Amino acid sequence: MDLLQMIEMTNENNHFMNHNNMKLTELEYDHAVVEHEVKEESHNLFGGIHGGVYFTLADCAAGSAARTNGTKYVTLNNSFEFFRGTKSPVIRAYAKVRQRGKTICVIAVDVKDGEDKLLAGGTFTYFATGTFE
Repeated sequence: MDLLQMIEMTNENNHFMNHNNMKLTELEYDHAVVEHEVKEESHNLFGGIHGGVYFTLADCAAGSAARTNGTKYVTLNNSFEFFRGTKSPVIRAYAKVRQRGKTICVIAVDVKDGEDKLLAGGTFTYFATGTFE
């Protein structure tokens, strides 16, 4: 499966991402960008974007970057930090593979707003479960 097909498959079949207004917009080997269109349901009780949105966006981008080698992965572990809020109508997660082994893949992710301000970021570790058929 080529990378364009992976983008299409993800955007059509990942119901969790669709439910959360997230879309895979860029995919290259070891790199992915996922964006979130901020809506009313994206906000927490205090009117800011819920931290779970930042985290979910980052996890989806990291998983997409990991899969660019044609292998299926599941999240094994992560470390994630929140830095600031934003009023931007769109936020994006930029994921880049830092290390890829036979069964483990480590990805660094930055979440940024429309003005390229760093909102959150972290490191995600994924475990390989098999290859795409």
